[in-house]
Amino acid sequence: MDFKTVSIVKGLIALSLGSLLLVGCKTTQQAGLGQNRTYDPNQIEDYQLPILVGDIQTQRSFRQFKARETWFWALLNNDTFLPGENVIVQIISDTPLKQPPEIFAFSVPESAGDLAYNPIGPFQSWTTKTKSGGKCIQAHQNIKMKGYWISIFTHYCTQDKNQDLSWVSDFQRSPMLEGF
Repeated sequence: MDFKTVSIVKGLIALSLGSLLLVGCKTTQQAGLGQNRTYDPNQIEDYQLPILVGDIQTQRSFRQFKARETWFWALLNNDTFLPGENVIVQIISDTPLKQPPEIFAFSVPESAGDLAYNPIGPFQSWTTKTKSGGKCIQAHQNIKMKGYWISIFTHYCTQDKNQDLSWVSDFQRSPMLEGF
């Protein structure tokens, strides 16, 4: 190789390395901004929920990472087969939430509910009877843990008039939150 060819090759290598360096810097800068990503939900085991839901039977539980929140939800057995029913939503965020995200297709009443306590703190609940003779419970609870909030929303309906709805009083903090 002559001197001119070697110089051209060195120039191309330097240009390539410079481009890679710039792309790497740009990618690193974007990674800091990547906090706005939303990931697909992952199915998890019940013990991976931040708040354990007691003895109520779950069908499946999920976790989804959002920009500034982590969502957890557990689908419960649903003998009414209506959307938005029989779900427990748990959201870890910087601030307490008053309502569950719209995607869950339910909201808790704005009026004051019955105040009660479970092992993780105070909560409000609303119990109603349906036209078909069933009953529903909605509950809302916010818990502060080391600078973060866990907002818990429960919506559960059943046609079984004899079913006890007091399981909301059995929610417990998961051992998975020990470092929280």
